[in-house]
Amino acid sequence: MRLIQRKYKIIRAPTLKDLGVEVNELLEREYKDTEGYLYVSSGRWQCLGSPFKEEDRWLQAVVFVQAEE
Repeated sequence: MRLIQRKYKIIRAPTLKDLGVEVNELLEREYKDTEGYLYVSSGRWQCLGSPFKEEDRWLQAVVFVQAEE
């Protein structure tokens, strides 16, 4: 059986360049957890859509998808 978990987050930054740096740091990191032989999970952040500007800040929606076996 495979269980999928998701967490959502909005990244906010004053400039598009700063937003890119923060988003790339999340995307490049992989999260792994191993306990014993039966439980293995790993997760990764992914972008939802493209960045957009609201008032004076840039925003990017991201989702953390974690699959557990």
